[in-house]
Amino acid sequence: MEENKAKISNFKDFMVIGLGRFGKTIAKSLSENGKEVVAIDIDPEVIKTVQSEVSSAVVANALGTDVLKSLGIENFDCVVIGIGSDIQSSILITLTCKELGIPYIVAKAKNDQHKKILEKIGADLVIVPEYFMAKKVASMLANPNVYEVMKLTDEFKIIEIKTPPKWQNKSIIELDLKKKYQVIINFLKTGEEIITPNGETILHEGDILVIAGDVSNLNKVLNKIDDPIDIEDSITGNYSTSVEGD
Repeated sequence: MEENKAKISNFKDFMVIGLGRFGKTIAKSLSENGKEVVAIDIDPEVIKTVQSEVSSAVVANALGTDVLKSLGIENFDCVVIGIGSDIQSSILITLTCKELGIPYIVAKAKNDQHKKILEKIGADLVIVPEYFMAKKVASMLANPNVYEVMKLTDEFKIIEIKTPPKWQNKSIIELDLKKKYQVIINFLKTGEEIITPNGETILHEGDILVIAGDVSNLNKVLNKIDDPIDIEDSITGNYSTSVEGD
């Protein structure tokens, strides 16, 4: 697993099998990030919706070694299996990919039991969207004005936050967050421009701050912000909460 994690940044060629909401989103996002993506689904109508947005879109039933070999699956760095509702097909395709020596296998699971089976037969990364989204929504409910950019460790995060009204028209040195809370404003997005701020930088309404620090210190900062916020708008703005189906 560690070896696969080390390789993942070099992946260029992806095959996505199963184009429900999960698979289609991954296929399009990978393509937008400059990756070569072959998308596969059994439904011709589904294929039509993605064929202009990926390298290649193929109508095929991915069950069976011969079919996958004919599609050149052994030449891909990573295969994403987006089939979740048909557990048997998900397991069989994952097993076939493992037997064919695919370097990295990502699979969607319907539930924890499905996840355990996929991991047992060799999937490198298994995602249960409902669990993932529940964690994200819980985080947003706890801190609706915060978007977690990166969790480096259990105790250290990088977050995005809209400039609260109390901070607007003040300089970073006036706020003195580093001294008061031991957190740092790494970047500031103002309009379409991203800058590295200094002490004299003035914060304005609409500015997005990227802040890093220990979780406990970040929470101290957030607890000082009691400005009202539309929670529904915040959640839907940061995350898609559609987690049902494939």
